[in-house]
Amino acid sequence: MWEVSFYSLGLPMLSRIIATILCLVAIAASAQSSPVARVSALASGRLLLNGSPAELAVIDAEFQRIQKSHGAVWYYRENPQADPSPQAMAVIELVVQYGLPISMSGKPDFTDYIDGNGRSHPRQP
Repeated sequence: MWEVSFYSLGLPMLSRIIATILCLVAIAASAQSSPVARVSALASGRLLLNGSPAELAVIDAEFQRIQKSHGAVWYYRENPQADPSPQAMAVIELVVQYGLPISMSGKPDFTDYIDGNGRSHPRQP
């Protein structure tokens, strides 16, 4: 039976094989990650998209884009015990309109998610 040892390939060839494998792994990982729109609805009524102030029209355009890429929405709302602002409700209406999956967060940095029972859990990167 024919065998090739890594030692017989030599260091330059082995380095190229490893580099090729790492490139393929990186390509596969990036292809599997879906885009995420991180939306914050502030108590003042202001909206943030991925940390920057955004009008509803900009969020709408982003939701259209991530729908095509099978993305999701991570949503945080300041003061969730109070009634939501009209802007916060409009964001949720857009999520429904585009049929996007949504993950609620209890922290403004999106490091957690709220499960179906209202409990916070650390978000896995």
